[in-house]
Amino acid sequence: MYEQTCLDLSRLVCGKTPFPHFTSADILTNGVEKRLFEWFRQTNAWSLTEADFYTQYEFSLLDAGVPAELQCLISEETIYTIRNRFITVFEKSSLELSGITAHKLVDGHRIGIHNDYIGKAETHRLVIQINPDWDDSKGGYLLLFNSGNAEDVFKLVKPINNSAFGFEISDRSYHAVSEVYDFSRYTIVYTFKEN
Repeated sequence: MYEQTCLDLSRLVCGKTPFPHFTSADILTNGVEKRLFEWFRQTNAWSLTEADFYTQYEFSLLDAGVPAELQCLISEETIYTIRNRFITVFEKSSLELSGITAHKLVDGHRIGIHNDYIGKAETHRLVIQINPDWDDSKGGYLLLFNSGNAEDVFKLVKPINNSAFGFEISDRSYHAVSEVYDFSRYTIVYTFKEN
């Protein structure tokens, strides 16, 4: 029998600049990140999405037929754990899940500067990195900006395997992903909205 929840959000490093966020290492437990990486490499669920500022492969974990050994990623217990950490860290009264998606960037892909802000439909996001083969030469850094100016970089966040970045979406949550080189950069993205 597999565990109902598979993540540990007890060790967060929080920041308010350039927008409210937190980071965490070793977020997935019991080897789930290894099984997830193998599934991501083998599944044919990926669909190419192209937009003005990005190109990536993606699919919804809520529609993909997640294998039994990875069901903990979409379990009520896991969603409850993430939601409650967001409520505590960002001092919100109530949040509701909007979606859980997998993203894949491959050689030459990047995501331009944007803030994800679309009003109350999406207000908080947790991004989990699944990148055991990553090193600095592969790129794919998460870039945080002080403003909408692409030269106004505040910080680089490395896409280290089994790490997470959580943030409050707003009109100032500007971020981007630098170009990926000879590598597949995988993430799971949990999105919530305020009730």
